[in-house]
Amino acid sequence: MDESLRMPLEGIRVVELATVVAAPTAGRMLCAYGAEVIKVETAIGDEMRRAGEFEMVICEDDKNPLFTIQNSGKTLTSINLKNPDGKEAFLRLLDTADVFLTNVRAASLGRLGLDYETLHERFPQLIYAHFSGFGPKGPAANNPGFDSTAFWLRTGPLADWQAPGSFPFTPTYAFGDMATSSVLLSGILMALLGRERTGQGTLVNTSLFASGIWCNAIGVVSHQPRFGGERVNDPLRPSDPFCHFYECADGRWIGVFDNEYRRELPKFAQLFDMPDIVDDPRCASLEALQQTDAVAEVTARLNEKFRTRTSQEWLDYLNENNVSCELMRKISDVYTDEQAIANGYVREVTFKDDLKVMMPCPPVHFSEYTTRPYVSAGKLGKDTDAVFHELGYSDDEIQAMRDEKAII
Repeated sequence: MDESLRMPLEGIRVVELATVVAAPTAGRMLCAYGAEVIKVETAIGDEMRRAGEFEMVICEDDKNPLFTIQNSGKTLTSINLKNPDGKEAFLRLLDTADVFLTNVRAASLGRLGLDYETLHERFPQLIYAHFSGFGPKGPAANNPGFDSTAFWLRTGPLADWQAPGSFPFTPTYAFGDMATSSVLLSGILMALLGRERTGQGTLVNTSLFASGIWCNAIGVVSHQPRFGGERVNDPLRPSDPFCHFYECADGRWIGVFDNEYRRELPKFAQLFDMPDIVDDPRCASLEALQQTDAVAEVTARLNEKFRTRTSQEWLDYLNENNVSCELMRKISDVYTDEQAIANGYVREVTFKDDLKVMMPCPPVHFSEYTTRPYVSAGKLGKDTDAVFHELGYSDDEIQAMRDEKAII
């Protein structure tokens, strides 16, 4: 790492009271780019510490790759907020913070006296970033919000992104959480920028539901009744046969994508040796393709053509002709992907006992700034002494709080 480079968020302190993926990932991004993030856990720790059991990935202290994705570089402490001394210590910690980041449900925060109104009155410059499943208002506001429920099930993809009658596809664990973390991060950064101008803190909130709707915004508009309503996902009737997926002779699939059907129809007709469709009025536009059902005929012909060459042969041919295309790869291919490695999108991290894992990296890169290196996240409460010493607690006071289970 070039020691002359600084990190863009140096000097920002974040207190994180959050678990699992979405909110902690926003904290991880802040931390990666220079903020000091103090993660406060309960006595049993963040549930993400045990996610490896479900995902069949090792999850031991100092050897926990999944927990490390969200928590590398953070300062780790554990405070019992139901204990008066623990609560007071937490408030002292907030007094040093620029950002309070949490996904604890609003009702629980209220019972603890950690709601926005209470903290804003005491710490008017504090950025209060709250994350939820379904948003702060409405009949589902207090529902437990999971990636699978609020991001995927409620916003349409699981119903509409597959052929009718198919079993719903299963997204990888926390996919929607990871997408939503960037939304929360951007809100926090905007709030920090606003505070520089006004001196005032603010409440920042977003949810899995909001993010799911936003990610699927074009579909949310296009599927309204005035534009035709629901669209059947028929593999033989895509909206554009030159923006579709085809199986090749080796059994692998590739995606092919034009820029604009009418303009590029002659080019694609020549590439796939289908000159007749250029002058066929049924193929003159995407509307005509659908209205005459010629789309099924064109797609069937393309299906046959793609089965005449291997996926690599098609990729070479289409790339030579400047056509956007890509091989459909498996998740298990990503960690060895030369393009990902070349750009630092995945990097090798060494855990305890010389366990080496290719880890996905925060996806933003700067020319004049650096980031914190990836390190294994440690055991529960590993930095408690350092945190409490900075707050002014003596060794005897820290031990007394441990004895009364106010901290770990």
